[in-house]
Amino acid sequence: MGNENLFAVTLIASDRPGIVAGVSKVFYENNFNIEDSSSKLLQGFFSAIFIVNCKDGRSVDDVKQLFVKLESDMGIEVYVQTMNESVPMQEGEHYVISVYGADKSGIVNSIAEYLSEKKINIMDLQTKVAGSDASPIYIMVLEVIIENDADVKGWEEDLKNISRDLGTDVNIRHIETYEF
Repeated sequence: MGNENLFAVTLIASDRPGIVAGVSKVFYENNFNIEDSSSKLLQGFFSAIFIVNCKDGRSVDDVKQLFVKLESDMGIEVYVQTMNESVPMQEGEHYVISVYGADKSGIVNSIAEYLSEKKINIMDLQTKVAGSDASPIYIMVLEVIIENDADVKGWEEDLKNISRDLGTDVNIRHIETYEF
């Protein structure tokens, strides 16, 4: 990669207009290229991660310093770390797993631990509590990838059993993937 630097810049702030404009302006004015990004509104807080590339040979502290004024002006917390280099995408079969049921502790952990034991990689995780205060329903949606050479025989039935033990329902769906 020559003298290029790849950084992960993450932030969280109370949601309001102008956050993305402010962050992207810092990147633009300082010759950063946004390579990849994702953002989400979580309980009134805007969270985002940007993978950015800079050819100017900057350090983590240099990049962090670029955001001092924006942090102060908008009440944003910005974190910066270097990325050694891009990691190649895993190849394999993609699935969407939906888990839903009465809200209680341990749902995410039970499913995630099982997937980890089977070496099934979680690519995306989203959770939400829906329903009413009197009857909250926990919803978890995961996108996972099973590498082509992985031995995961029986994993779908295992997940159904874990879900039953948790008192939740599970839906597992194989998906075709396309590059964005």
